[in-house]
Amino acid sequence: MPLSTPTTVTTGTATWGQIERLVADLRRRGVVISVTEVLDAATALAHIDLVQRSELRTMLASTLVKQAHHHAIFAELFDRYFPARSATPRRAATTTHADGVLIDDRLDRALDRDSDVDRRLLVEEIVDRHAGIDEGPRTERYHLYRTLRAIDLAALLAAAIKRSRAEGEEVVRSELEAGVEALRKMIVEEIRARLATVPFDDDPDSETVGRVADPFDVELARASAGELEEIRAAIRPLARRLAAQLRRRHHSRSSGRVDLRRTIHRSLRSGGVPIELVHRRPSAHRPELFVLCDVSGSVADFSSFTLALISALAEELAATRSFAFVDEIDDISAILASATGVIEPWQLLQSGRVIGADGHSDYGTVFERFWERYGRNDLTGRSTVVIAGDARGNYRPARADLVAEIASRVRRVYWLNPEPRSQWNTTDSAQAAYATHCSAVYEVRTLGQLADAVLDML
Repeated sequence: MPLSTPTTVTTGTATWGQIERLVADLRRRGVVISVTEVLDAATALAHIDLVQRSELRTMLASTLVKQAHHHAIFAELFDRYFPARSATPRRAATTTHADGVLIDDRLDRALDRDSDVDRRLLVEEIVDRHAGIDEGPRTERYHLYRTLRAIDLAALLAAAIKRSRAEGEEVVRSELEAGVEALRKMIVEEIRARLATVPFDDDPDSETVGRVADPFDVELARASAGELEEIRAAIRPLARRLAAQLRRRHHSRSSGRVDLRRTIHRSLRSGGVPIELVHRRPSAHRPELFVLCDVSGSVADFSSFTLALISALAEELAATRSFAFVDEIDDISAILASATGVIEPWQLLQSGRVIGADGHSDYGTVFERFWERYGRNDLTGRSTVVIAGDARGNYRPARADLVAEIASRVRRVYWLNPEPRSQWNTTDSAQAAYATHCSAVYEVRTLGQLADAVLDML
């Protein structure tokens, strides 16, 4: 049943309708909200200025949210239901030029010559073309990633600096960076405004309200802040279960196959009756693991979970070394060893030397550096190499020959890709070139798929 709109609320009827949906979505994400707390919010609504968004946010947070770890979920959903500004009426897309040409030309002017109105119009067109909201609303993070990947703000900044120098102007990098950040914030605001106007997947009246998604089935690339929190909480229990399964598997393998010759020989003691079976006892294989994780863009959360899970299984492995990369690679084994849980992507970016020339994924350069610094001397026939990433190198040389060199040196090479299989080998993805040299390539869009892949590999 929908909540009843309080009789004291007159001008705030539309606002109350959004609050109803906010409450329903918070409950679906696992936030416990009682009827009394909803009534408190209804009463407080009559005593605040509805024009002041900050007052509404403070009031709802204080009446509906009791646990500190739920504030991230509330912040995400509040921005979706009550965006900082209203969505602009949609305009027809320009079709007189090839797709993207006008946007590229205008992006070049966006940092230093365009007015705020021009920038706003540009942002609206960018979101129209690249956010994918018309394909079905997902999380804000998902639509933002799609948009920023398409326009590449880092490349925009580099081009602005280069252009300024070529024109003999004094380059003030901090001002250009501020311009890029302002453009990014405009894109965020536009996406939030659009999400507030589209139909939601969850109807407050539907039977699905109150049901929390299983963290093992949530797509990592599209997970909300609350869902990511649930996934983090599931990592350690999952690692314990996987460790127990690996121990049972190693124990069962330790008995080996029946040694027929020795069994018959021993049966002579009992008159030829094979009372006692003799088994071959091969030593159980405990892999020496090298894990290389791309920590750029939307794959950062996936890589963090991969590193945390494998790190938690270290006792079941002969040795584990972990590496993080963007366009440079660094050994982060010590960082993981000191971490108490899932390490945040920003910690890897700050603590590790993973960003090189421009901070854009460059698998070819990374594989070259890994081979020169670590692979040539440290990899052996006992080693297993696991590469986690989307195999997208921004159209730079893939250097699949180096993956072949690594594969020739080690026991196995596995690849974990968090993208849907249907997106592999599109645009700048070089997955097919790498897959030729891998023992297996796994689609790992969820924590459950990641767990299955780890069990299969080990």
